[in-house]
Amino acid sequence: MRAELLMIGTELLIGQIEDTNSTFMSRVLAEHGIHCYQKTTVGDNRDRINAALNAALERCDVVLCSGGLGPTEDDITRECVADVMGVRLEYHEELFEAIRRRFARIGRSVTGNNKKQALLPEGAEAIENPHGTAPGLWADTGRGFVVCMPGVPFELKPMLVERVIPRLREVFGMTGVLRYRVLKVCGVGESRIDAVMGDLINSQVNPTVGLLANPESVKIRIAAHGRDEDDARARIAPVEEEVRRRLPGLIMGAGEDTLEGVVCRLLRERHWTLAVGETGTGGMIAQRLTAAGSTAFAGGRVWPVEAGFPRDEETAIDLAGRLLLDCKADCALVLLYLPRKQRSSVVFRTPEGDHFREVGQYGTGARGQVRTSVWALEQVRRILAGETNAEPGEVPKPLDPR
Repeated sequence: MRAELLMIGTELLIGQIEDTNSTFMSRVLAEHGIHCYQKTTVGDNRDRINAALNAALERCDVVLCSGGLGPTEDDITRECVADVMGVRLEYHEELFEAIRRRFARIGRSVTGNNKKQALLPEGAEAIENPHGTAPGLWADTGRGFVVCMPGVPFELKPMLVERVIPRLREVFGMTGVLRYRVLKVCGVGESRIDAVMGDLINSQVNPTVGLLANPESVKIRIAAHGRDEDDARARIAPVEEEVRRRLPGLIMGAGEDTLEGVVCRLLRERHWTLAVGETGTGGMIAQRLTAAGSTAFAGGRVWPVEAGFPRDEETAIDLAGRLLLDCKADCALVLLYLPRKQRSSVVFRTPEGDHFREVGQYGTGARGQVRTSVWALEQVRRILAGETNAEPGEVPKPLDPR
């Protein structure tokens, strides 16, 4: 089955709101083995929506739409689906009664324009929406299916998962599942990971392997189709094992793991607390540890850049000692940014000894602060995990793509 997304709303085009719906829709479709080939965003213009629907129906089997099902004049998705089908809109009293009952439950009365939400193109079916007033819409156009859902995420998400996906799988006789395993690497560039992973990316068919980089981490996505969940996970397992072998000690975590969460867990396992002192990051390391709910974080200091620190390693070690006393902590992490050298130095003092690291500075803007704080925390993770010499491995012969 070939699917496309059509996101409707001028507010999306002008950046007034962020399009989180399409991200969610794409992920859910992929998890259920439905291939999404294209996404189009269009404003609240009847001619342009009609053109987008017609173009999509030439390419795919199902067009999944979000938005334009409200009661106002600029909510015209129903009209556009009727145009594409070449039919009239029909009023359904039972839909209006359901809307009236919902309003009554929350102590409000309907207005005349709510009747618009009880209109459907002739031959189309309503999709129940227990979380809002606008029913969804399922239409067989003769060229493919058009499925319309509300633009409100709170309403769209359960409608897609609970009603639309099961029906699509039934209509198209779909079996099996698609499952992902996402591994995360911090402190290593995408190009270096690709150098030891390229053959996996190019040769694997099921599972497939892909990379996604951002300032936080490089994500390695392993996706497999299977008869059921156990089969899909069994296909993923040997590829994950191979990825870990090629990146010894570099896999920070998987799935929803965060770097700060992993660091906090490793500290708790040793019953250690950590104090943090930092320049150039605006306190981002401490903020991340705090946001992770770390009971191991003992407090710290944020110093301005050029706070009179003349020598990086010597000064950082001295400051680490002060932090241990001031915060009554077991460990101290000190990150110093030295603008004259355009480098950052890190000292991580533990009950087992001092560790010194240095890296070229990423800058003091928001992105640079993220990258530098991630790099510093990754050094802590590797030290605590005993992976101080972690580096990408040699490129082996390609795996058998079967």
